[in-house]
Amino acid sequence: MNREPLICLHNVAKRFDRGETVALEQINLRLHSERFYALCGPSGCGKSTLLHLIGLLEWPDEGEIFYEGRSYRTITEHARFRRESIGFVFQFHHLIPVWTLKENMVAAMLPECSGDNREHRALELLDRVGLAHRAKALARDISGGERQRGAIARALVNRPKLIIADEPTGNVDSVNAMRIMKLLQGYALEEKATLLIATHDEGIALSADVRIGMQDGRIESFKEMHDYCSSKDQ
Repeated sequence: MNREPLICLHNVAKRFDRGETVALEQINLRLHSERFYALCGPSGCGKSTLLHLIGLLEWPDEGEIFYEGRSYRTITEHARFRRESIGFVFQFHHLIPVWTLKENMVAAMLPECSGDNREHRALELLDRVGLAHRAKALARDISGGERQRGAIARALVNRPKLIIADEPTGNVDSVNAMRIMKLLQGYALEEKATLLIATHDEGIALSADVRIGMQDGRIESFKEMHDYCSSKDQ
């Protein structure tokens, strides 16, 4: 396993309300490849903000973020980079409601993917999440659990090395929550991807390789749940 971090945050800070509200302060963090990280802490502690910064959806006010040693500040094509490298699963799925599941999938694919490959990849992933039979259904017409599984399929469509999920089980029942976690962990294992999940679910936190505790915009703990040779580098 590569001991160089996939993601590295150095003295990262983020503020809102013209600098009056501190969301994150002095965040230093390394995320290694092929690991499952659970980001835990009370509501309002900065978990979602941290995910948005790592996912290149927002910019830090201070500090640097690196992906495989490359500073985010040197990336010019942000949308393409996100498509190629990061799969983001939002708490509220954010599918386009008047598009079919397959259309939502195809729209997320890289532009160089040919028509036939787009169709095949979309149906392949929808089948994997148990939604092949719903490929032509509008996102607004399916259940909440189905929407979240569709959102996961969309996030995985370009085979990202990093999967970020913000409370992916927060709005589904226990059966769908278990199914969602199996999907995410199964993909990460097969594709040798890194999985970063913000969660309040203690069961999810206990199943992670590393539990990251946050409080008041800071990282308060970093606990290895399983032995790992590079933990001393964190």
